[in-house]
Amino acid sequence: MIDYLAENHPPAPPATGTDDQILHNIDARMHGPMDALLKIQTAGRVIGRYAVPSTEPTPDTFLQWFSNYVSRELDGARGSWHVFSGNVALEQESADEGARFLLIMPASSISNVQMRWDHVQVIGQFYHRGCVCYQDGLLHLCRSAHLVFSSQPTRLFLHGFYIRGSLLELWDFDRSGLYCSDVFDIRKEFIQFLFIILSYQHMTDQDLGKLNIIESDKAGSYIVLESLGKLYLESQPIAFREGLIGTGTTCYRARMLDSNRQDYILKFKWRWAREHPEDELLKLAQKKCVWGAVSLDHYQEFESTASLRRGLRWGTHRKFTKVDLCERHRSIEEQRTDSPYNVDGLIECTEETDNFFQNRILACLVTSPVGRPLRTFQSLLELLQVFRDAIKCHRSLYYDANILHQDISPGNMIILDGQDEGKPKGILIDLDSTIELSERSETELGITGTRPFMAIGVLKSECHTYRHDLESFLYVFLWTIITNHAENPPETSKLRQWSDGDWEKLAVLKSLDMDQDSFQNILEEFTLTFHSLKPLAESLRQILFPLRNGVIWTGTNDSPEAVDMLYDIMIHTFEETIASEGRTRRTQARVVDLI
Repeated sequence: MIDYLAENHPPAPPATGTDDQILHNIDARMHGPMDALLKIQTAGRVIGRYAVPSTEPTPDTFLQWFSNYVSRELDGARGSWHVFSGNVALEQESADEGARFLLIMPASSISNVQMRWDHVQVIGQFYHRGCVCYQDGLLHLCRSAHLVFSSQPTRLFLHGFYIRGSLLELWDFDRSGLYCSDVFDIRKEFIQFLFIILSYQHMTDQDLGKLNIIESDKAGSYIVLESLGKLYLESQPIAFREGLIGTGTTCYRARMLDSNRQDYILKFKWRWAREHPEDELLKLAQKKCVWGAVSLDHYQEFESTASLRRGLRWGTHRKFTKVDLCERHRSIEEQRTDSPYNVDGLIECTEETDNFFQNRILACLVTSPVGRPLRTFQSLLELLQVFRDAIKCHRSLYYDANILHQDISPGNMIILDGQDEGKPKGILIDLDSTIELSERSETELGITGTRPFMAIGVLKSECHTYRHDLESFLYVFLWTIITNHAENPPETSKLRQWSDGDWEKLAVLKSLDMDQDSFQNILEEFTLTFHSLKPLAESLRQILFPLRNGVIWTGTNDSPEAVDMLYDIMIHTFEETIASEGRTRRTQARVVDLI
């Protein structure tokens, strides 16, 4: 049966995303309208099974009608609709009379089954006319899509619909973007609307966008790979990349059935087809004997968004206009309550861009060894050793394999346990954004990296250099200390501001933060445990941002001598602090023995 609820939303996975982050992720990746989305092939067979209501619902009666009608018409359906409405803390929404629709498979009753996002197969969003502007309502629909993809890393695409009053748009989401149908009026095209809603409930897994490569047995969830056989995954991923559109990188620890140890890292990612496959870069790193390079144990590709969209015609993408449409539409509604509201849908509220479709390919990589996340460091000494060795790993990639990493972030540094003397305690992983320097001229310039840790020059769209990655190491170092084993900095931290805003704004903000006086405010966020690392942080800042004419310099000197010097001085600065920390620990140990 269907449930119409006010306060019981399904639990969210770890990644939810703010509206600003979702807007940044989808903007200029929208397309439409497209007639093809209104042609659901199964509709004709489905509608004949059920009695068509004598009257169509009005916007005021729509939610109750939807609940009553679909709850009676579930015979033979694979899933059940659930409707959530009201002022829910999870959503942080105002009382805007909106409602979220979720099609759950397998069919379930909310009263006896805990709803989960990995069971959601179709999403919808409803608002009364005039209660929310077009952009905000679409962002709420995208939030649902983001949660679905976060919980289903191998999902290929997702169907959705967006209703404002009686006006409806169909939407499809995949890792390359989102696209919609023409707007149509439910009251005028009521039978067509019934076709669509009932067809969703009878779709096959393939029609719904599910890729069933992860299976389960009594030993847990597993995937079968040609080179490794059956590989069992931990129940929760150890890392995932935020964002509805993009790589969607999700990593799991994995083991063989007969092993008690998690010996592998399995990663799903939607790589851009124009980029080098990561397996080629990992093989190159191994061939060049890069210090700290991980071993590639398996690589496989499954599907591409170009294949999923075959038969559809594509032009440029669209983005929201800079005019404050929400305020403009609210003003219109206040003056004319009976006026058409966003009747043209996406076209009215967006403008064309120069961005074209980017084909993405779902790939699966298995690597070893398995390390711990950076935030799990167990002592200051271990933390320092990990950063020193990660920089040495970066230097080896740069010198020995002619590779530039381009995405230094906490998720791309891991801690290795049980290493012999001379072996790395910390290494870099995830070559998603890596480029071969010999092919730099063939690569389009673009902003690459993880937002809070991007170098100032990268934010200014300068060509990405080794120095920018070393600058990112400083940001990761500060982040790791101030978060202190947590995922994010405290609410009051200046580092919170590094995650939001456009590139230009972030570049200005970071330039101010790296100035000596402002940097002292960041150092004040170090708790007592990390006070001994303040001199190191200040030394790294001075190394990376020397003063020129009284202003910090953020440029790159790429002469061989300058490259050697910058790597050497950063590694040496960490080694000096490691030696000091080692002496302090030995002194403390002697004091304890004496006591």
